[in-house]
Amino acid sequence: MSDLIFHHYDASPFAEKVRTILGFKGLSWQSVQIPRMMPKPELTPLTGGYRKTPVMQFGAHIYCDTQIIIRELENRFPSPTLFPGDSQFLGWGTSFWTDKLLFGTAAAIVFGTFGEQMPAEFVQDRVEYSGGSINIEKMKAALPVSLQQFAAMMDWAEQGLADGRDYLLGQDASLVDFNLYYTIWFAGRAPAAKEILTEFPNLNAWAGRIVAFGKGYPSEMSAADALVIAQKDNVSAYSGSIGVNEDKKAGEQVTVMPNDTGRTPVTGELVTLNRREIAIRHKNETVDEVIIHFPRAGFIVR
Repeated sequence: MSDLIFHHYDASPFAEKVRTILGFKGLSWQSVQIPRMMPKPELTPLTGGYRKTPVMQFGAHIYCDTQIIIRELENRFPSPTLFPGDSQFLGWGTSFWTDKLLFGTAAAIVFGTFGEQMPAEFVQDRVEYSGGSINIEKMKAALPVSLQQFAAMMDWAEQGLADGRDYLLGQDASLVDFNLYYTIWFAGRAPAAKEILTEFPNLNAWAGRIVAFGKGYPSEMSAADALVIAQKDNVSAYSGSIGVNEDKKAGEQVTVMPNDTGRTPVTGELVTLNRREIAIRHKNETVDEVIIHFPRAGFIVR
């Protein structure tokens, strides 16, 4: 049985980003299906209330946000690398474009197309998640503009592939490719966006190469079994590190939350704080102790 446990749901776009990376790296993993919206009673003991999807688990170490998930996957499974030619800057940098601006455009297209058909409780959950920025009527009215913006940004990728390269940085796939792919996968659910994508032959051929990586080798696992695995992993002796220029100390009680959406604070004792990572020791009655890891970029620690 693989030690890698992935908490997700099939329709999650950010989970799709990680699933394609699992395929690229040829990894076996345990698949735990979680609810699409709160509450998530069997996940919350692991995450301290963090509400975004997906979440990755190794024992009692919990990784929240695709940025820290991808970093940990690269650390544990470095071959094949996501950063050919030392392309870390381009990989992490483009993720902030795709995960924020481009994903926001894709979400506006999907909600503008299907919003009136979505269950009211799901829409309300996403309104709360986004801090009130989702308005179905406005997204529907702005759909033509959203589609125009989407087409303009897809043209960038089409131009970038025009010289016959297989992937956006050359002949090897990189994080840049997976950053872009999942937004296309998500936006392409809308017929108008799918029609736009047919106008870009290089991009379509590239997407086919990403799809060909597959999703690795998943096996189903129950949420209850994932909790048991966390319970059995003793992390009481785990110690991280605090960067020399940080103004906080190990053992301080802190809260951590994203700086954009899903701003639910998670509380615990600080164990790691540096320019790449925040980690806290979180305790609850269900699993005793877990170490929850977050990326530094895009998260606030107080």
